[in-house]
Amino acid sequence: ASPQYYRYESGTSMAAADVSGTLALMQQFFQDRQITNSPAMMKALLINGARSAGGLYSFQVQNSINYQGWGLPKLNNTLPPGITNAISHSGESSMQLFDQSPSRALATGQSQTRSLAINEAGRNVPLRVTLVWTDPPGNPVAGVKLVNDLDLVVTNLTTGEVFFGNDIPVSSTFTFPWETNTPPNVDSINNVENVYL
Repeated sequence: ASPQYYRYESGTSMAAADVSGTLALMQQFFQDRQITNSPAMMKALLINGARSAGGLYSFQVQNSINYQGWGLPKLNNTLPPGITNAISHSGESSMQLFDQSPSRALATGQSQTRSLAINEAGRNVPLRVTLVWTDPPGNPVAGVKLVNDLDLVVTNLTTGEVFFGNDIPVSSTFTFPWETNTPPNVDSINNVENVYL
């Protein structure tokens, strides 16, 4: 087709159809395998598989204008070929999934710890950790709308570096380690937290 019939568009109206179609394919994939995921898990998979829209954009969460959200949805990353054979909750896999469960619900002050061992080949590719939860509606008059404020914390047990969810600096697509002489920069606004290493 001739280039004169195409034009550039952006924004949530343009993204909605792509995201909805991707989620429909994901739902079909899991339904065919008789796996039921929570809405939070589907959102986490979609976000974890997204990639930056380009060098002009960052994943800095506290920017007044969010130009790309968590990036462009990429179904190949969200459901990589290896997952078709081994949807893993532990053990060897390029992706591990942990869905919400009433038996593992957290109460105030509680935490859950997951340990990951990364082999030599895995140390040469990015590690992406995503936490998403369904939060009940907050009080409209409250300044902070989150009812449940969860925090994603990733610790490198070899180096001692600590990374907090959504602590991604301006002009970056990766999380920086916490400067231990400063207060932790924890996200108390969003029900999605990412650590990209």
